[in-house]
Amino acid sequence: MVSIKKLAVLIICLTSATYSFGQDLSNLQKYTPSILFQKGEWEIVSFFNLYTQTEARDRMGNIQSLGQRQTFLNTNYQFTYGVSGSGRFNIGLDLTINRVVYDNEEESPVKVLYGSGDYSRTVVSAVGPRVRFVPFAKLTNLSIESTFLFPLAKNLESPQFVAHDRYTWWTRLFYDLKLNSNWRLFLESGFLYRIKRSDSQDDFFRIPTSIFVNYLPIPKVSLYAFGQYAPLFETVANEVDEQFGLNSWFTQVGIGMKYQLLPALEIEGSYGKFIASRNDGAGYLINLGLRFIKK
Repeated sequence: MVSIKKLAVLIICLTSATYSFGQDLSNLQKYTPSILFQKGEWEIVSFFNLYTQTEARDRMGNIQSLGQRQTFLNTNYQFTYGVSGSGRFNIGLDLTINRVVYDNEEESPVKVLYGSGDYSRTVVSAVGPRVRFVPFAKLTNLSIESTFLFPLAKNLESPQFVAHDRYTWWTRLFYDLKLNSNWRLFLESGFLYRIKRSDSQDDFFRIPTSIFVNYLPIPKVSLYAFGQYAPLFETVANEVDEQFGLNSWFTQVGIGMKYQLLPALEIEGSYGKFIASRNDGAGYLINLGLRFIKK
């Protein structure tokens, strides 16, 4: 017969084991957008972004029909590697593939996956290095990422727009705040600078700013809602001269979900809608992402 003393020891051991297991963080909890990898850790991310529109908004914000469906499938592959023992510096490489289909308004945006439409094109559009770092050692939940992309294909903006036919310098600041055991707040602000590739072009830049509210009902599931405002500044010609200033902007809102399929593999899906804009789009986004982390 088991003694009271042995039973008490067994209960204590089981309780301790359960507590320790409960304290292990999932990758969703540990590797938030602002957290960097330790030396030797790495990740591969595949992110698929489908944007489609049949309407756009003019400079007054009024809806205008495009007379066609324009669907853009942007695929981004990222590799990130931790190189510093302090976990404050990562390096990476980005590769972007773009596919577009211009077709009748009635056609499904899914046609971009298999059809040709009135006009279609697929290109490996850009590649470039990326760095991530934590500027303040005591503030590990704040990080900066900077990417420089070199265009690979030609005539990306003609005869139809496929992708930006320019060099791209994209710098983003990430910050996350743990509100409690289930809720987190993520903030992201960026400087997206498009640098001209030819004399006929002009430079311009966007300053997209986003906020994400995350809820983790269990360690392997993250539900979120987000909002983004993205103004664009460029040179605009009027009747008198040319001036540099705010030319367009859009606001989108959406919802999403992340799920940790395996200890090292996550899947993410989200939907975003352009609810307001000026001289910009009025469509919607469907995103799908896969993330593999090797520790």
